[in-house]
Amino acid sequence: MKRRFRILSLLMLVLLLAGCGKEGAVDATRPVKKDPSNKNYGTPAFVNAVTAPSEGDDPLSLTGVENVLRIGYVLQHAENYAVDGVGTVKTKVAFISYTQQIESYKDCARGAMVQIDLTKSSIVSNAWETCYVGDVAMIRGAAGGKKTWDGRNTEWVGSDPEIFSREEFREEYGLFGFELSNYILNGDTVDDWTPAVDNGDGTYTVTLFPNLTAATGDCVRRMKKMGGLERDPVFKEAAITLTFDGSFRLLSMHVEEVYSVKLGIINSDNCRASTDYTYSYGQADISDFDDYFAWFLEE
Repeated sequence: MKRRFRILSLLMLVLLLAGCGKEGAVDATRPVKKDPSNKNYGTPAFVNAVTAPSEGDDPLSLTGVENVLRIGYVLQHAENYAVDGVGTVKTKVAFISYTQQIESYKDCARGAMVQIDLTKSSIVSNAWETCYVGDVAMIRGAAGGKKTWDGRNTEWVGSDPEIFSREEFREEYGLFGFELSNYILNGDTVDDWTPAVDNGDGTYTVTLFPNLTAATGDCVRRMKKMGGLERDPVFKEAAITLTFDGSFRLLSMHVEEVYSVKLGIINSDNCRASTDYTYSYGQADISDFDDYFAWFLEE
């Protein structure tokens, strides 16, 4: 009887182990956590200064800095928004033209953000997906080569991401993606601006000219890391044009930059970058946070 009991016990153990690999089984490589899809992580912490709009604020009567501080505040407190960015960097070396294509996507909801950055050129190409929540940033790379990259539909590696504190991330990559831009924009870092223009459709446009030293430190770190540059880029020109509505809600941003770079055979003093960002509200998709990054947050 005892021998029969042992045989039955072993048989049950074999069947149990055999069922562990079937569909629907718990992935033992990751901790079991509660469903993160309903959790709200609150308003993130920011570096850039902001100012809350007041009743009666008129964009046409405010300075460029006063407008951008209000735009930054409204964006910080938007509960759900998405950003689509597309741009190019062009330069010429010894009569040979080089072009780098840039794509950047952001989805922010429930206090978490997922950002995708893709850069493609004949010299260097990079793909990163970054998640920001609280004081943590997590990064992973693409699963395939650049021919497989497809914006928000890019397939990413499933292994553990690199995890950074806010301070560690800023030292290497610049500001968290929640910020209005990687430029530091305030009264001490903006040299000049154009007066705001009424576009006649309920929107306004203002252009800022940031100081090329005081405002660009985080841009330099991000460009060097993401672009694989051999030394820090040196800014020569920069202009940021913001289009927003009467409630200071940002609708689009156009960035023009000129800088010098050293990358492989490219040693140029005249790289020209032009990038357009479009903002939409209420349709952000942070499913990659719920399905992947949330597993690596410490509770």
